[in-house]
Amino acid sequence: MPYLSGVVTGVVLTVLVVFIIDHLGPNSGTRDLVNWDYVGDTLGSSVKKVGEEVRQEVHEATAPDGKTTPGADTAPAPAAGKE
Repeated sequence: MPYLSGVVTGVVLTVLVVFIIDHLGPNSGTRDLVNWDYVGDTLGSSVKKVGEEVRQEVHEATAPDGKTTPGADTAPAPAAGKE
């Protein structure tokens, strides 16, 4: 676990430093190191796709009797007699 957190921290810090260099560096008008428009578009579409897939999986997992019912957003009734 410490190894994974170290790798994630390293990646986040690297992206942060490159972003700062691209936007606040002394030559901020020059060509960027990273095409941030492409990154934003790609990352945004990936997040949207994963969100839709997770929502569908949760919907299927919580459907009664394993059946999928589109648009069923009703919660089960609370148990009677236990308060």
